[in-house]
Amino acid sequence: MNRRSACGSRPVDIDALVAIARRRLQLRRLLVAIERDPSILEVIDMNRTIKRPIELAGFAGRLARAERQEADLAVTGQRYDTVLADIDDQHAALKTHVGSLEVTRSALDQVIARMTAGSNGGPNDGGDSSSGSVGQIITSETGKGEG
Repeated sequence: MNRRSACGSRPVDIDALVAIARRRLQLRRLLVAIERDPSILEVIDMNRTIKRPIELAGFAGRLARAERQEADLAVTGQRYDTVLADIDDQHAALKTHVGSLEVTRSALDQVIARMTAGSNGGPNDGGDSSSGSVGQIITSETGKGEG
């Protein structure tokens, strides 16, 4: 949020001023706490060393590598999600196909049951219904004048 200063010469960023005021207040609170209890300073490691530029330079390559890995992982994750979505679609199609196969199997079972039941009241295979035979007896005669 920008506004012009009272004299109108340059804009004033209200958010930045609020952030600065908060930091100053935190710093004042810390200083008051240190004045009341100086042993707080013993906890703070005052012997920190600043890394040499050569050591810091090595991190640039590591950070670039990490960023590439993050990008590669994001691509792999997207591919993984796409494959899982495709598997879900194919599974739904297979469920539909299995349902239609089950209906076909049931209809085929009914047709076969009707064909093999023999419950139409007629003789089986052309035989006599009163003779009690199960099937038709086929005899062949050999020709007498052949040969």
